[in-house]
Amino acid sequence: MAWVWSACSLRVDAGCGMINPPGHAHPFDSTPHLPAAGLGGGGDGESTEVTLKPDIYAPEPACPEHIRKWRKDMAPGKICLHPGVADDADHQRLDTYGRSEPVGVKVHEVLNTAAKSYLIEKAQEKKESIYLSHKREPLGKSFVRGHQLPPQPGGGFYGYPTPQDVAGDETKHLMHPQERIIPEAERQLYVKSHSNYDPGEQRHRSYTWVDKDGTIDPAGYRFGANVKEGEKQGVAKAMNPALDETYVRPNIVVEKRLEDFRELALEGLGTAKNLGFGARDHASGVFGMPSQAGPEWGVRECIGNYTPDEQQPDRDLGKSIRPGWRNMAPQTRVFGVPSIRSDIAAPQLKSVADHQNYGDESGAGTLLYPPRFADGGVTQADFLAATSKEELGDIFRSAGFELTSEQLNETYSRAQTLDANGLVSVQSFRMALNGEA
Repeated sequence: MAWVWSACSLRVDAGCGMINPPGHAHPFDSTPHLPAAGLGGGGDGESTEVTLKPDIYAPEPACPEHIRKWRKDMAPGKICLHPGVADDADHQRLDTYGRSEPVGVKVHEVLNTAAKSYLIEKAQEKKESIYLSHKREPLGKSFVRGHQLPPQPGGGFYGYPTPQDVAGDETKHLMHPQERIIPEAERQLYVKSHSNYDPGEQRHRSYTWVDKDGTIDPAGYRFGANVKEGEKQGVAKAMNPALDETYVRPNIVVEKRLEDFRELALEGLGTAKNLGFGARDHASGVFGMPSQAGPEWGVRECIGNYTPDEQQPDRDLGKSIRPGWRNMAPQTRVFGVPSIRSDIAAPQLKSVADHQNYGDESGAGTLLYPPRFADGGVTQADFLAATSKEELGDIFRSAGFELTSEQLNETYSRAQTLDANGLVSVQSFRMALNGEA
Protein backbone atom coordinates (compact mmCIF):
# COMPACT_ATOMS: atom_id res chain seq x y z
CA MET A 1 0.00 0.00 0.00
CA ALA A 2 1.53 3.29 -1.06
CA TRP A 3 0.48 6.68 0.24
CA VAL A 4 0.98 9.92 -1.67
CA TRP A 5 0.14 13.54 -0.88
CA SER A 6 -2.46 15.58 -2.73
CA ALA A 7 -2.59 19.32 -2.76
CA CYS A 8 -4.98 20.73 -0.16
CA SER A 9 -5.28 23.73 2.04
CA LEU A 10 -4.65 24.03 5.78
CA ARG A 11 -7.41 22.51 7.91
CA VAL A 12 -7.88 20.99 11.40
CA ASP A 13 -10.00 17.84 11.57
CA ALA A 14 -11.87 17.96 14.88
CA GLY A 15 -12.99 14.35 14.57
CA CYS A 16 -9.60 12.66 14.29
CA GLY A 17 -7.24 15.48 15.21
CA MET A 18 -5.21 15.37 11.94
CA ILE A 19 -3.30 18.48 10.97
CA ASN A 20 -2.47 19.10 7.33
CA PRO A 21 0.16 21.73 6.64
CA PRO A 22 -0.74 24.36 4.04
CA GLY A 23 0.46 23.80 0.50
CA HIS A 24 1.33 20.13 1.04
CA ALA A 25 -0.13 16.89 -0.33
CA HIS A 26 -2.88 14.95 1.43
CA PRO A 27 -2.12 11.19 1.71
CA PHE A 28 -4.24 8.77 -0.33
CA ASP A 29 -3.92 5.15 -1.50
CA SER A 30 -2.63 5.06 -5.06
CA THR A 31 -2.93 1.25 -5.40
CA PRO A 32 -6.27 0.25 -3.89
CA HIS A 33 -6.39 -3.00 -5.91
CA LEU A 34 -3.44 -4.53 -3.99
CA PRO A 35 -4.19 -6.47 -0.77
CA ALA A 36 -2.82 -5.20 2.52
CA ALA A 37 0.34 -6.77 3.93
CA GLY A 38 0.33 -8.87 7.09
CA LEU A 39 -2.33 -11.07 8.72
CA GLY A 40 -5.72 -9.73 9.65
CA GLY A 41 -7.59 -10.58 12.81
CA GLY A 42 -9.87 -13.27 11.41
CA GLY A 43 -12.43 -15.30 13.29
CA ASP A 44 -10.43 -18.58 13.32
CA GLY A 45 -9.85 -18.37 17.10
CA GLU A 46 -6.11 -17.67 16.85
CA SER A 47 -6.00 -14.70 19.26
CA THR A 48 -3.55 -13.68 21.98
CA GLU A 49 -5.94 -14.60 24.79
CA VAL A 50 -6.54 -18.07 23.36
CA THR A 51 -2.80 -18.63 22.97
CA LEU A 52 -1.97 -17.51 26.54
CA LYS A 53 -4.86 -19.43 28.17
CA PRO A 54 -4.83 -22.93 26.69
CA ASP A 55 -6.24 -24.46 29.90
CA ILE A 56 -9.49 -22.53 29.42
CA TYR A 57 -10.01 -22.45 25.65
CA ALA A 58 -8.28 -25.70 24.62
CA PRO A 59 -8.04 -28.03 27.63
CA GLU A 60 -6.34 -31.38 27.25
CA PRO A 61 -8.65 -34.42 27.16
CA ALA A 62 -8.97 -36.42 30.36
CA CYS A 63 -7.07 -39.66 30.74
CA PRO A 64 -9.23 -42.80 30.06
CA GLU A 65 -10.22 -44.90 33.05
CA HIS A 66 -8.48 -48.07 31.81
CA ILE A 67 -5.18 -46.20 31.42
CA ARG A 68 -5.31 -43.99 34.52
CA LYS A 69 -4.25 -46.80 36.88
CA TRP A 70 -0.98 -47.23 34.99
CA ARG A 71 0.03 -43.58 35.56
CA LYS A 72 1.46 -42.07 38.73
CA ASP A 73 -0.65 -39.42 40.40
CA MET A 74 1.59 -36.89 42.16
CA ALA A 75 -1.25 -34.85 43.68
CA PRO A 76 -0.66 -33.88 47.36
CA GLY A 77 -2.31 -36.34 49.75
CA LYS A 78 -3.10 -38.93 47.07
CA ILE A 79 -2.37 -42.58 47.95
CA CYS A 80 -0.33 -44.29 45.23
CA LEU A 81 -1.58 -47.85 44.63
CA HIS A 82 -0.01 -50.63 42.65
CA PRO A 83 -1.69 -51.15 39.28
CA GLY A 84 -2.47 -54.76 40.27
CA VAL A 85 -4.70 -53.67 43.20
CA ALA A 86 -6.09 -50.51 41.58
CA ASP A 87 -9.34 -52.33 40.69
CA ASP A 88 -9.63 -54.12 44.06
CA ALA A 89 -12.71 -52.68 45.81
CA ASP A 90 -13.30 -55.40 48.44
CA HIS A 91 -11.79 -53.26 51.17
CA GLN A 92 -14.57 -50.71 50.76
CA ARG A 93 -17.10 -53.00 52.45
CA LEU A 94 -14.89 -53.39 55.56
CA ASP A 95 -14.80 -50.87 58.38
CA THR A 96 -11.52 -51.90 60.03
CA TYR A 97 -8.62 -54.21 59.27
CA GLY A 98 -7.30 -56.88 61.61
CA ARG A 99 -8.84 -59.11 64.33
CA SER A 100 -10.72 -57.81 67.34
CA GLU A 101 -9.37 -58.69 70.82
CA PRO A 102 -11.51 -59.30 73.96
CA VAL A 103 -11.44 -56.54 76.50
CA GLY A 104 -9.23 -57.46 79.45
CA VAL A 105 -7.60 -55.19 82.02
CA LYS A 106 -8.39 -51.55 81.55
CA VAL A 107 -5.63 -48.97 81.24
CA HIS A 108 -6.84 -46.96 84.23
CA GLU A 109 -6.70 -50.10 86.40
CA VAL A 110 -3.03 -50.65 85.48
CA LEU A 111 -2.01 -47.03 86.06
CA ASN A 112 -4.12 -46.39 89.15
CA THR A 113 -2.10 -48.46 91.69
CA ALA A 114 -1.83 -45.96 94.53
CA ALA A 115 -3.70 -46.66 97.79
CA LYS A 116 -6.80 -44.57 98.32
CA SER A 117 -6.80 -44.65 102.15
CA TYR A 118 -4.73 -45.67 105.18
CA LEU A 119 -6.54 -48.98 105.61
CA ILE A 120 -6.16 -49.89 101.95
CA GLU A 121 -2.44 -49.00 102.12
CA LYS A 122 -1.90 -51.27 105.16
CA ALA A 123 -3.78 -54.08 103.48
CA GLN A 124 -1.58 -53.62 100.40
CA GLU A 125 1.58 -53.80 102.57
CA LYS A 126 0.35 -56.99 104.17
CA LYS A 127 -0.14 -58.58 100.78
CA GLU A 128 3.34 -57.52 99.64
CA SER A 129 5.09 -58.77 102.84
CA ILE A 130 5.01 -62.40 101.67
CA TYR A 131 7.46 -61.71 98.84
CA LEU A 132 11.22 -62.16 99.40
CA SER A 133 12.10 -59.13 97.30
CA HIS A 134 9.95 -56.96 99.52
CA LYS A 135 11.74 -58.26 102.62
CA ARG A 136 15.31 -57.90 101.30
CA GLU A 137 14.84 -54.83 99.15
CA PRO A 138 12.29 -52.59 100.89
CA LEU A 139 11.40 -49.43 99.01
CA GLY A 140 13.36 -46.43 100.27
CA LYS A 141 15.64 -48.46 102.57
CA SER A 142 19.04 -50.15 102.36
CA PHE A 143 19.49 -53.72 101.16
CA VAL A 144 18.88 -56.21 103.99
CA ARG A 145 21.57 -58.90 103.97
CA GLY A 146 20.66 -60.62 107.26
CA HIS A 147 23.86 -59.70 109.14
CA GLN A 148 23.65 -59.49 112.92
CA LEU A 149 25.91 -56.59 113.97
CA PRO A 150 26.97 -56.14 117.61
CA PRO A 151 25.47 -53.18 119.42
CA GLN A 152 27.56 -49.98 119.56
CA PRO A 153 27.88 -48.07 122.81
CA GLY A 154 26.09 -44.77 122.66
CA GLY A 155 24.62 -45.48 119.23
CA GLY A 156 27.88 -44.51 117.47
CA PHE A 157 29.03 -45.31 113.96
CA TYR A 158 31.25 -48.18 112.92
CA GLY A 159 34.89 -47.55 112.06
CA TYR A 160 37.62 -45.27 113.44
CA PRO A 161 36.92 -41.57 113.75
CA THR A 162 39.11 -39.06 111.94
CA PRO A 163 41.44 -37.30 114.39
CA GLN A 164 40.49 -33.62 114.87
CA ASP A 165 42.77 -30.94 116.31
CA VAL A 166 41.77 -27.99 118.39
CA ALA A 167 41.92 -25.54 115.43
CA GLY A 168 39.01 -27.14 113.54
CA ASP A 169 38.44 -29.15 110.36
CA GLU A 170 41.64 -30.07 108.56
CA THR A 171 39.76 -31.15 105.43
CA LYS A 172 38.98 -27.54 104.60
CA HIS A 173 42.67 -26.62 104.75
CA LEU A 174 43.56 -29.58 102.56
CA MET A 175 41.10 -28.48 99.85
CA HIS A 176 41.74 -24.74 100.26
CA PRO A 177 45.12 -24.13 101.90
CA GLN A 178 45.98 -20.72 103.19
CA GLU A 179 47.65 -18.45 100.67
CA ARG A 180 51.25 -17.70 101.42
CA ILE A 181 52.98 -14.57 100.22
CA ILE A 182 56.11 -15.67 98.36
CA PRO A 183 59.15 -13.52 99.17
CA GLU A 184 60.85 -11.75 96.26
CA ALA A 185 64.11 -13.66 96.78
CA GLU A 186 62.28 -16.98 96.56
CA ARG A 187 60.39 -15.84 93.43
CA GLN A 188 63.65 -14.87 91.73
CA LEU A 189 64.92 -18.41 92.31
CA TYR A 190 61.90 -19.79 90.38
CA VAL A 191 62.50 -17.22 87.68
CA LYS A 192 66.08 -18.38 87.27
CA SER A 193 65.35 -22.11 87.46
CA HIS A 194 61.96 -22.37 85.70
CA SER A 195 61.67 -18.98 83.88
CA ASN A 196 58.49 -18.37 85.89
CA TYR A 197 57.89 -14.71 84.96
CA ASP A 198 54.77 -12.83 86.03
CA PRO A 199 52.26 -11.78 83.35
CA GLY A 200 53.59 -8.72 81.51
CA GLU A 201 56.97 -8.90 83.22
CA GLN A 202 60.00 -8.06 81.06
CA ARG A 203 62.42 -10.91 80.62
CA HIS A 204 65.92 -10.11 81.88
CA ARG A 205 68.96 -12.01 80.70
CA SER A 206 71.41 -10.22 83.06
CA TYR A 207 73.19 -8.50 80.16
CA THR A 208 75.41 -5.53 80.89
CA TRP A 209 74.59 -2.77 78.38
CA VAL A 210 77.20 -0.05 78.01
CA ASP A 211 77.48 2.78 75.49
CA LYS A 212 79.60 5.88 75.20
CA ASP A 213 77.67 7.56 78.05
CA GLY A 214 77.99 4.67 80.48
CA THR A 215 75.77 1.87 81.70
CA ILE A 216 72.34 1.45 80.02
CA ASP A 217 69.20 0.64 81.98
CA PRO A 218 67.01 -1.61 79.72
CA ALA A 219 63.85 -0.51 81.58
CA GLY A 220 64.20 3.10 80.44
CA TYR A 221 66.18 2.86 77.21
CA ARG A 222 64.84 2.49 73.67
CA PHE A 223 66.97 0.50 71.29
CA GLY A 224 67.10 1.18 67.54
CA ALA A 225 67.84 4.10 65.24
CA ASN A 226 66.48 7.56 65.94
CA VAL A 227 63.47 8.45 63.73
CA LYS A 228 63.69 11.87 62.14
CA GLU A 229 61.09 14.41 63.15
CA GLY A 230 58.28 14.75 60.58
CA GLU A 231 58.92 11.52 58.72
CA LYS A 232 55.62 9.68 58.27
CA GLN A 233 54.37 6.71 56.29
CA GLY A 234 57.85 5.29 56.01
CA VAL A 235 56.71 1.72 55.41
CA ALA A 236 54.03 2.84 52.93
CA LYS A 237 56.57 4.88 50.97
CA ALA A 238 58.99 1.97 50.96
CA MET A 239 56.29 -0.28 49.46
CA ASN A 240 54.94 2.41 47.10
CA PRO A 241 57.57 5.07 46.27
CA ALA A 242 54.97 7.11 44.35
CA LEU A 243 53.61 8.39 47.71
CA ASP A 244 56.75 10.45 48.20
CA GLU A 245 56.51 13.97 46.77
CA THR A 246 60.16 13.98 45.81
CA TYR A 247 59.91 10.71 43.92
CA VAL A 248 60.52 10.94 40.17
CA ARG A 249 59.15 8.06 38.13
CA PRO A 250 61.82 6.79 35.70
CA ASN A 251 61.03 6.50 32.04
CA ILE A 252 60.04 3.00 30.94
CA VAL A 253 61.22 2.03 27.47
CA VAL A 254 59.31 -0.85 25.87
CA GLU A 255 59.12 -2.31 22.40
CA LYS A 256 56.80 -0.42 19.99
CA ARG A 257 55.48 -3.61 18.46
CA LEU A 258 54.27 -4.75 21.86
CA GLU A 259 52.51 -1.41 22.49
CA ASP A 260 50.84 -1.53 19.08
CA PHE A 261 49.53 -5.03 19.85
CA ARG A 262 48.14 -3.89 23.19
CA GLU A 263 46.40 -0.92 21.59
CA LEU A 264 44.63 -3.13 19.05
CA ALA A 265 43.94 -6.15 21.30
CA LEU A 266 42.90 -4.38 24.52
CA GLU A 267 40.14 -1.83 25.15
CA GLY A 268 41.26 1.38 26.78
CA LEU A 269 39.25 2.93 29.62
CA GLY A 270 37.12 5.81 28.34
CA THR A 271 38.36 5.56 24.75
CA ALA A 272 37.08 3.83 21.63
CA LYS A 273 38.76 0.63 20.62
CA ASN A 274 41.32 0.99 17.86
CA LEU A 275 40.27 -1.30 14.99
CA GLY A 276 43.30 -0.52 12.82
CA PHE A 277 41.44 1.67 10.29
CA GLY A 278 43.81 4.58 10.73
CA ALA A 279 43.50 7.85 12.54
CA ARG A 280 40.59 10.25 12.05
CA ASP A 281 41.19 13.34 9.98
CA HIS A 282 39.19 15.61 12.28
CA ALA A 283 37.33 15.24 15.54
CA SER A 284 33.97 16.33 14.09
CA GLY A 285 33.78 13.50 11.55
CA VAL A 286 30.52 11.50 11.59
CA PHE A 287 30.52 7.87 10.55
CA GLY A 288 27.59 5.88 9.17
CA MET A 289 24.56 6.68 7.01
CA PRO A 290 22.13 9.52 7.73
CA SER A 291 18.74 8.62 9.20
CA GLN A 292 16.89 10.54 6.47
CA ALA A 293 17.73 10.58 2.80
CA GLY A 294 16.08 14.00 2.42
CA PRO A 295 14.11 16.55 4.42
CA GLU A 296 10.88 15.11 5.77
CA TRP A 297 7.93 16.62 7.62
CA GLY A 298 7.77 16.04 11.34
CA VAL A 299 6.27 17.51 14.48
CA ARG A 300 8.67 20.43 14.48
CA GLU A 301 7.65 21.52 10.97
CA CYS A 302 3.95 21.10 11.76
CA ILE A 303 4.13 23.21 14.92
CA GLY A 304 6.56 25.75 13.48
CA ASN A 305 4.22 26.74 10.64
CA TYR A 306 1.57 28.09 13.06
CA THR A 307 1.61 31.61 14.44
CA PRO A 308 1.47 32.13 18.22
CA ASP A 309 -2.18 33.19 17.92
CA GLU A 310 -3.05 30.05 16.01
CA GLN A 311 -1.36 27.90 18.66
CA GLN A 312 -3.66 29.22 21.39
CA PRO A 313 -6.45 26.89 22.62
CA ASP A 314 -9.89 27.07 21.03
CA ARG A 315 -12.37 29.64 22.24
CA ASP A 316 -14.86 26.95 23.25
CA LEU A 317 -12.34 25.03 25.40
CA GLY A 318 -14.03 24.45 28.74
CA LYS A 319 -16.94 26.81 28.14
CA SER A 320 -19.96 27.29 25.90
CA ILE A 321 -20.03 30.05 23.30
CA ARG A 322 -23.57 29.35 22.14
CA PRO A 323 -25.94 32.23 23.07
CA GLY A 324 -28.59 31.23 25.55
CA TRP A 325 -26.60 28.23 26.79
CA ARG A 326 -24.08 30.11 28.93
CA ASN A 327 -24.25 30.54 32.72
CA MET A 328 -22.81 33.99 33.22
CA ALA A 329 -22.62 34.64 36.96
CA PRO A 330 -20.86 37.44 38.88
CA GLN A 331 -17.34 36.73 40.06
CA THR A 332 -18.32 37.32 43.72
CA ARG A 333 -21.29 34.96 43.66
CA VAL A 334 -20.95 31.77 45.66
CA PHE A 335 -23.13 28.78 44.86
CA GLY A 336 -24.35 26.35 47.49
CA VAL A 337 -24.60 26.54 51.27
CA PRO A 338 -21.44 26.74 53.43
CA SER A 339 -20.70 23.96 55.89
CA ILE A 340 -20.26 26.40 58.78
CA ARG A 341 -23.28 28.78 58.84
CA SER A 342 -21.50 31.79 60.28
CA ASP A 343 -23.63 34.00 57.99
CA ILE A 344 -26.73 33.52 60.15
CA ALA A 345 -27.24 33.98 63.87
CA ALA A 346 -27.18 30.91 66.07
CA PRO A 347 -30.47 30.08 67.88
CA GLN A 348 -30.74 30.85 71.56
CA LEU A 349 -31.78 27.28 72.40
CA LYS A 350 -30.23 24.76 70.05
CA SER A 351 -32.09 21.48 69.59
CA VAL A 352 -30.29 18.18 70.01
CA ALA A 353 -31.45 17.26 66.51
CA ASP A 354 -29.78 20.36 65.00
CA HIS A 355 -26.40 19.23 63.62
CA GLN A 356 -25.61 22.59 61.99
CA ASN A 357 -22.38 24.32 63.00
CA TYR A 358 -22.98 28.06 63.47
CA GLY A 359 -19.28 28.90 63.94
CA ASP A 360 -19.40 28.68 67.73
CA GLU A 361 -18.09 25.12 68.04
CA SER A 362 -14.55 24.02 68.81
CA GLY A 363 -12.19 22.73 66.15
CA ALA A 364 -9.77 19.84 65.96
CA GLY A 365 -7.19 21.68 68.05
CA THR A 366 -9.57 21.89 71.01
CA LEU A 367 -10.36 18.17 70.70
CA LEU A 368 -6.67 17.24 70.71
CA TYR A 369 -5.70 19.76 73.41
CA PRO A 370 -8.81 20.47 75.54
CA PRO A 371 -8.81 23.49 77.90
CA ARG A 372 -7.88 23.21 81.53
CA PHE A 373 -11.41 23.19 82.97
CA ALA A 374 -13.07 21.16 80.19
CA ASP A 375 -13.58 18.15 82.49
CA GLY A 376 -15.86 20.27 84.70
CA GLY A 377 -17.96 21.50 81.79
CA VAL A 378 -16.44 25.00 81.84
CA THR A 379 -15.49 26.49 78.47
CA GLN A 380 -13.42 29.52 77.53
CA ALA A 381 -16.60 31.45 76.70
CA ASP A 382 -17.67 31.20 80.35
CA PHE A 383 -14.57 33.17 81.41
CA LEU A 384 -15.36 35.96 78.91
CA ALA A 385 -19.11 36.29 79.54
CA ALA A 386 -20.38 39.41 81.34
CA THR A 387 -21.04 38.65 85.01
CA SER A 388 -22.58 40.69 87.84
CA LYS A 389 -20.63 41.92 90.86
CA GLU A 390 -22.41 39.65 93.35
CA GLU A 391 -21.82 36.55 91.17
CA LEU A 392 -18.15 37.45 90.72
CA GLY A 393 -17.73 37.78 94.47
CA ASP A 394 -19.38 34.41 95.03
CA ILE A 395 -17.17 32.74 92.37
CA PHE A 396 -13.87 34.07 93.74
CA ARG A 397 -14.83 33.47 97.39
CA SER A 398 -15.69 29.86 96.49
CA ALA A 399 -12.28 29.57 94.78
CA GLY A 400 -10.53 30.48 98.06
CA PHE A 401 -10.09 34.27 97.80
CA GLU A 402 -10.95 36.22 100.97
CA LEU A 403 -12.49 39.38 99.49
CA THR A 404 -14.12 42.04 101.59
CA SER A 405 -16.85 44.32 100.26
CA GLU A 406 -14.36 47.19 99.83
CA GLN A 407 -11.89 44.98 97.90
CA LEU A 408 -14.71 43.61 95.73
CA ASN A 409 -15.96 47.12 94.84
CA GLU A 410 -12.43 48.41 94.15
CA THR A 411 -11.48 45.42 91.97
CA TYR A 412 -14.80 45.59 90.10
CA SER A 413 -14.23 49.29 89.34
CA ARG A 414 -10.73 48.62 87.94
CA ALA A 415 -12.08 45.73 85.81
CA GLN A 416 -14.72 48.04 84.27
CA THR A 417 -11.95 50.16 82.76
CA LEU A 418 -10.78 47.19 80.65
CA ASP A 419 -13.99 47.13 78.58
CA ALA A 420 -15.39 49.96 76.47
CA ASN A 421 -18.96 49.21 77.61
CA GLY A 422 -17.99 48.76 81.26
CA LEU A 423 -18.78 45.02 81.28
CA VAL A 424 -16.84 42.79 83.64
CA SER A 425 -16.10 39.09 83.11
CA VAL A 426 -14.25 36.49 85.17
CA GLN A 427 -11.12 37.02 83.05
CA SER A 428 -11.10 40.82 83.41
CA PHE A 429 -11.87 40.58 87.15
CA ARG A 430 -8.96 38.15 87.58
CA MET A 431 -6.62 40.52 85.73
CA ALA A 432 -7.72 43.45 87.90
CA LEU A 433 -7.29 41.36 91.05
CA ASN A 434 -3.75 40.35 90.03
CA GLY A 435 -2.83 43.95 89.31
CA GLU A 436 -2.65 43.57 85.54
CA ALA A 437 -5.25 46.31 84.95
